[in-house]
Amino acid sequence: MLKRAVRHHHAGQLTDAEDYYRQVLAIDQNHFDSLHLLGVVAQQSGRGDLAVRLIGRAIALNERNPANNNKIAADLDALGRGKNSVGRHDLAVAYSNLSIALMALGNSTEALKAIQRSIRLEETENTKLLFVQSVRGLSSLPEGIDLRDNLARALSEPWGRPIELARFAANLIKRDGITGACINRFIIACEGGRREYGIIDDAELTQICRDRLLLCLLESTIVFDVDLERYLAAVRNTMLQAASANIDSQQFDKDLLRLFCALAQQCFNNEYTFGCTIKEKELAERLRQLLTNALQSEESIPELWLVAVAAYFPLASLPAANLLLQRRWSHSVAQLLASLVRDPEQERKLQSSIPRLTDIAESVSLAVKQQYEENPYPRWVTASPVGTPMAIDAYLRQQFPNVDLQTLPTSNRPDILIAGCGTGQHSIETARRIKGARVLAIDLSLTSLCYAKRRTQELGIKNMEYGQADVLQLQAIGRTFDIIEASGVLHHLADPLAGWRVLLSILRPGGFMRLGLYSRLARQELTAARTFISQRGFRPSAAEIRRCRQELMGCGYDTPLARVTEWADFFSISTCRDLLFHVQEHQMTLSEIGSFLSENQLRFLGFVLPLGVLQNFGRRFPSGNTTDLALWHTFEMENPSIFVEMYEFWIQKQHGKPQ
Repeated sequence: MLKRAVRHHHAGQLTDAEDYYRQVLAIDQNHFDSLHLLGVVAQQSGRGDLAVRLIGRAIALNERNPANNNKIAADLDALGRGKNSVGRHDLAVAYSNLSIALMALGNSTEALKAIQRSIRLEETENTKLLFVQSVRGLSSLPEGIDLRDNLARALSEPWGRPIELARFAANLIKRDGITGACINRFIIACEGGRREYGIIDDAELTQICRDRLLLCLLESTIVFDVDLERYLAAVRNTMLQAASANIDSQQFDKDLLRLFCALAQQCFNNEYTFGCTIKEKELAERLRQLLTNALQSEESIPELWLVAVAAYFPLASLPAANLLLQRRWSHSVAQLLASLVRDPEQERKLQSSIPRLTDIAESVSLAVKQQYEENPYPRWVTASPVGTPMAIDAYLRQQFPNVDLQTLPTSNRPDILIAGCGTGQHSIETARRIKGARVLAIDLSLTSLCYAKRRTQELGIKNMEYGQADVLQLQAIGRTFDIIEASGVLHHLADPLAGWRVLLSILRPGGFMRLGLYSRLARQELTAARTFISQRGFRPSAAEIRRCRQELMGCGYDTPLARVTEWADFFSISTCRDLLFHVQEHQMTLSEIGSFLSENQLRFLGFVLPLGVLQNFGRRFPSGNTTDLALWHTFEMENPSIFVEMYEFWIQKQHGKPQ
């Protein structure tokens, strides 16, 4: 009856319909159909702003009937195209709300369409974060949506963590456009044995150097795609051949130079993980020596020499590399030098400023420390926005809206410990996200800490301090915390549970802890690769990791060994070492985690998982509790890859339960 009422279009009938809907809302102010159709009435009577507000309220309530979403989207589109005065802000908010509702219903493609419309009307930090969230939720490339411009901006500005968009961006680059056609031709030729790390012709380079999405991907994060990696290795070889032939970079236009600089930045980001032939390596070493000689003798240096060398070796390792910063360069080259020479020099200068908070004497801790001194982890380029800072209690409620949280911290200056902060990406986000937080971030690796501190200073963050320390010795610092985050550190200790107990001992009663532990089930497929590595005698050096990677990439696509190339951590030296060559790794099961929680009277609050996984769990167990680890064990057995990264979860320490 409600829907029939709105089909009549003359003024009297619209008024009657409006009166009826308002009577319904007087009884139930959250009646979806009345809000929606009252919005349609307002639209048809020329009150566009009111229509948007009413339809926007309806969207926020639309959890039970996904079929209504297409109609709502059509109504919003009509408002946007109509002649009525509709505020762009209200319409943008309505599309954002529609996107949120669609994501909650598991429809990431339509959610992406809605947020794209919202961004066109009004860009905000919220709409940008929603764009990233909706892209992350996609299981395949959508048809009929032009994503390239927004995806390029999301990577470079950034709108979220660029690393979370990298695989999607690579797939999009490969699927369409000129660059995609070039890559596909190259891969077909390689598979036919007609070329391997070959030369890319000038016409093709001219085409791909104007691909903005490709450039932003290379500069902002790490490429997680075997085909694209192979193609980029060929582009790098082409650049090296040109530089070695003494072709001055002035003969290249600025777009081509930008491409080469972006490629050199990518090689620095992934720690020079690309494979190359012996002849190519010898040519690169010869060019590096020519560059070193020219630098020391104060001779002119062709820009192409510099960029080509930077694509094979860290420029900061050159003798007197800081002299490069004193010369005049084009804009692209100057930016590259800032990243590859200036920043590492600043990190070295910070070493004396980071205090040693505890002894580091345990043998496994020393071995892990050495690994991360050699290969700081993880490598990241730009910091993700985190939105408006939130009070600690509001933040925790946002994480677990369906959990009855007990004794939330109310301090406006909560103390937070990040145990095992690595290069600082997560700790920086935490410091920026929690209003008034005082954050202590510790790690074994001084090299990693210096990278983190440099980035912290660049961002102007004042509520963060760093210290070198061993988790096993943290009781010695004499401090306690409201929140402790230890994601990806306990499983690298000699005894993960001993480290967990130490952290609990310095967590205040009622405090919260976020943990990350490896799943034994999810990491089973790494066994074949580790057996292969052991049998072949590969060592955990950069050169050996490169050689190992090339052999694994050469395995057939349908073999167990090749599946390791689908892991994101396969695509840089430090992450590949962490994945396949780590000096110490423990894996756990949910039953083992549950036993520890029970023994220590800890409250399990929930997993940190993509929305789609949580939705699938809810469909599998409609009446189940998301804090029931027995149900999650069943779900993991049915879906072995859901915890492929880690078991990442929150717990709460009970009041009056000393550890």
